[in-house]
Amino acid sequence: MDAELVLDKLRNHFNSSGFNLILAIDPSEYKRSQEVKNNPNELMPDAKSIILAGFSGKDFWGIFQHYLHKNPEFRDGNVDLIDNYTLLKFREVANILDSQGVQYKCAYPFGENALSLNFVKLAELGGAGVPSLLGILLHPTYGTWISLRGALITNLEISSFDKPLSDFNPCPSCSKPCIAACPAKTISLQGWDWESCMQFRLKDSTCDRYCASRLACPYGDDQQYPKDQILYHHEFVLKNAREYLDDIT
Repeated sequence: MDAELVLDKLRNHFNSSGFNLILAIDPSEYKRSQEVKNNPNELMPDAKSIILAGFSGKDFWGIFQHYLHKNPEFRDGNVDLIDNYTLLKFREVANILDSQGVQYKCAYPFGENALSLNFVKLAELGGAGVPSLLGILLHPTYGTWISLRGALITNLEISSFDKPLSDFNPCPSCSKPCIAACPAKTISLQGWDWESCMQFRLKDSTCDRYCASRLACPYGDDQQYPKDQILYHHEFVLKNAREYLDDIT
């Protein structure tokens, strides 16, 4: 098994699907983190690497819309389109891994496996960004326009892993337009108050179409998602928040 060849095949597959964020992470670094509880070896005892896939910047939406246009049965037969597209593309990866004799397990930041791994920590270890006041990762080029879609826990012995970003920690010295932009005052120096944010959005239409604080961040201006993609994610998060808050009340 040529681990680097397999990794190249995975990168090509994910890139062609619009997932341009593909990172190889050392499981031992993840396990050493004080911020995680779940051990990847519990999901796969012989874990040697974790391959994280997602998309960053504005290009995914065009590729995704092209797929939906070519596959109307998928578009019409699914509600959670991006999540189900993610599952489809990860299932297709099985052909690559099985043909190379690679052992693997899949984990996702949504659905039944949502808590299997700390995806934000994985992405941080792989250099996808650093924590921000907005509660999401911040990248010097892509800003906050990053979506983590899934991870492959594998027995691939990769020679070189991706590393965290160095010398990038902009929030402390920033003028913090994200705080000023929030109409609900749910962002502060302590971070993002998720529940207060969702409660406001469920009662008030001010934030129906976008997050003003996310748009106010000075990083990644030219990589912002298209407006219809922003609306898609915005409505999807609000739907899940409504279901979650209904369950706990």
